[in-house]
Parts: sequence; C-alpha cells; structure tokens
Amino acid sequence: MTAWLIELLIELWAAPAALGFAMLFNVPKRALWLCGTLAVIGHGLRHLVDVLHGDLVLGTLAGAVVIGLLAELHARRRHEPGAIYAISAAIPLVPGKSMYESVQAMLGIAVLPANADGSALIAIAGVSAIKAAMILMALAFGIAAPMLLRPDR
Repeated sequence: MTAWLIELLIELWAAPAALGFAMLFNVPKRALWLCGTLAVIGHGLRHLVDVLHGDLVLGTLAGAVVIGLLAELHARRRHEPGAIYAISAAIPLVPGKSMYESVQAMLGIAVLPANADGSALIAIAGVSAIKAAMILMALAFGIAAPMLLRPDR
C-alpha cells in the first residue's frame, strides 16, 4: 500500500469518529453526512498544515475555523444552529495523544522513589499539558469563529 493511500485512509477515519459523537449528541440524521464531511475536511487541513511543516496547534486552528465557517454557512441555509454540525466534526481534532502523554508522565512522577530525579518527567508532563490546552483553545476559537467574526447573528 502506498504512503499517500495510507494517509488518505487516516484522514477518512475522522468521519466515523465524528459520526459516533454526532449520534451520541443526538444530532438529527439528516445532518450526519455533513458532520462526517466536515470532520474529514478539518482533519485533512490539519494534516496539510503539518505536511507543510506548520505547527499542530496552527493546523488545528485552521481546521477548526474551516469547520466552524462551513458549518455556519450550511446551518444558515437550513435555519439551524451551526454548533449542531461543528462540534461533532471537531471531535477528531481533540489532542488525545498530548493528553495521554501528560497523564502518563504525571503517573510516572507519582511512582518515583523519593530520592529520584523526576525533572524529565515533569518537563514532558508540562509540555504535553500545555500543548493539549493550546489545541483545545484553538478548537474552541475555531468553532466559535463565525460567531466571533459576525456577532450580529
């Protein structure tokens, strides 16, 4: 299997994740296709920024802004709130890896002997936690971007 096909499959897996959360959030069935499509677009854009040697936080922000804007455009035509589409579509952009690394490092610190130096684990925990927080802020801003850019609505 070629590398580009594997990358494409990884991007397409954003759709089932978004659809699972959309069903959990009780999104109307007529909106499921858009949630999955927006998830693939947002995840793909984040990957594109990564391929262009951009930062993960910047890529997440770009993906979330595009998800928020497209969700709002579609929702206005249907006279629905854009959050119906945007929130579940942004779920695949949640920084699970950074959160996991932070928690694992903190658990490693907890089991260190009293005289051991845990500075490397503290650094890993801190960097991972800050990266996860920044990604979550980028997601929140991206989803809210249409409301922040056009407050008249």
